[in-house]
Amino acid sequence: MSLLKNPYLILAFVFILGHCLGLVITSAAGLAMLLIVTVYPLIISVGCSPLAAAAVVASVLCVGYAPASGVAVMAAELVHLDPVQYLVSYQLTMAAPVVLVMALTHVIVQRYYDKKDGDKGVVADLAELEAKRKEIEKTPLIYAFMPILPLVLLLIFNKMVYKTITMNVATAMFLSWFVCFLIDLVYRRDAKKSFDLSFAMFKGMGSILTSTVGLIFVAAFFAKGLQNVGLITYLIDVAKNCGLGVTGTGVVLSAIIGLVTVLTGSGVAAFTSLAHVIPSVAEHLNSDGIAIMLMMHTASEMLRAISPVAGVIIIVAGFAQVNPLQVVRRTWIPCVVGYITMLIVVSLLFG
Repeated sequence: MSLLKNPYLILAFVFILGHCLGLVITSAAGLAMLLIVTVYPLIISVGCSPLAAAAVVASVLCVGYAPASGVAVMAAELVHLDPVQYLVSYQLTMAAPVVLVMALTHVIVQRYYDKKDGDKGVVADLAELEAKRKEIEKTPLIYAFMPILPLVLLLIFNKMVYKTITMNVATAMFLSWFVCFLIDLVYRRDAKKSFDLSFAMFKGMGSILTSTVGLIFVAAFFAKGLQNVGLITYLIDVAKNCGLGVTGTGVVLSAIIGLVTVLTGSGVAAFTSLAHVIPSVAEHLNSDGIAIMLMMHTASEMLRAISPVAGVIIIVAGFAQVNPLQVVRRTWIPCVVGYITMLIVVSLLFG
């Protein structure tokens, strides 16, 4: 069989391509919905099972990139980095080998389980997905570039390019929104329709804000509990007295965050509950804290895909018409392998 026609290599390509989209789409559930409509039917049509396609789609966003991700921006600020610097100098360097390893692992794992299961499982309603895909095809090509406009502005106007001209995330988002509104207005020539569609961003912000406030409240409560029981002090003492060092401390803290992520299904809650202790931990270790931050931040994103209660797993399992545990059965190995690879890469490059 030609390599180009190998369905599992196509599966790996979709995983890598989808991960690249994570630079502009920071919601795991949102990215999964996009991939379900566009490439999910393609993966099935080339010979992979619906479960294989679901596993790849559910685990594709394994790194939340700055500056598009609010959590990544917070991570950068806590270690005193510009979000773009955090992205270019650290996240991309770490992510490249990790994503390749995860893609290769997906090829092995999905091929193995497809052969072991012996059937293709329940095929989702491809007719409905195909109808949605055709509707998307009617959209002008220029709309495809709109989501990356904020990222382009931030990559141009930052301290690494123009030291005297910088742009924060909020400014880039609202400026991009205004430009996109003008483009849509010219295309539709219907002011009311364009205004209604454009204000979807503000409605989405309101919806996300309500859930985020709840997560922050729970995360703060959880963090306070960790401090009250003395866990943070204990970790610092262990790091100082047992010689764990930066790498050892990062592994321990990332493992804790990973466990909380799996139990709660929310990487945001897990990360925000412990992220604020990094500056104090780094100070005690005489470190800049970047390596520890990378380990903790990436763990909260990557291990979300092995939680059966994570929103993205539930959504994808619903489309594939399978139990979420069946999806997790196929995602946990690539995610754990990716997590271990990430720890090794970060410790070697930044530890």
